Amino acid sequence: MGEDWSLICSRHREDTLSYLTVKTAAVRCGLKPGELLRVPLCAPCRRAGGPESVLARLGLPYRVLERTATGLLAVFYHPAKLAEALRAPEAQALLKRLGYARTGSTSEALDALAARWASGPAHEVGLFIGYPPADVAAFLEATPGEGAPGDRWRVAGDGTHSRRLMRLYRTAELLAADICSAVRGTTERFRRIGLFDETTLLGQGA
Repeated sequence: MGEDWSLICSRHREDTLSYLTVKTAAVRCGLKPGELLRVPLCAPCRRAGGPESVLARLGLPYRVLERTATGLLAVFYHPAKLAEALRAPEAQALLKRLGYARTGSTSEALDALAARWASGPAHEVGLFIGYPPADVAAFLEATPGEGAPGDRWRVAGDGTHSRRLMRLYRTAELLAADICSAVRGTTERFRRIGLFDETTLLGQGA
């Protein structure tokens, strides 16, 4: 039985790593500042080092927002892209209204997000994961927004820019999934995904 559990644990870790690789593709190549993901863990994985054994192999910075008996919720991020997103005037104005330090560093902003998350989901997380500030503000203010099949978040205004971002993010994931299916080694997977750019994705129909 011990050997069987070991095989299950190993397979679970590899499947989890592949899932995270796909879902963070737009982050790895710098098209998206961050991604909010729940990382499930089987019982053997929890006994064999916990989520860190998987996340260390992913090689992206992350901040845990929530831990449960079956896994964790974390923001995986691209440091430079996240700093750029949080420096945008619209994002700064919204974060200031919510009590974030206006001149705070990215690390301080993540600390504040984690602290606010302790009381329940902090929906300004949208700013950290590539949603346009106008869409995040509209959601927080309960302003009616538009929706369309396939939308990843509620859209404010005409949605042209928002849906372009959605297409880019989705195409990055689809191409990353193809790479994960064709390539076994994580180093080569990460290298290829890291080369994605808007031109590449637009050429794929994003």
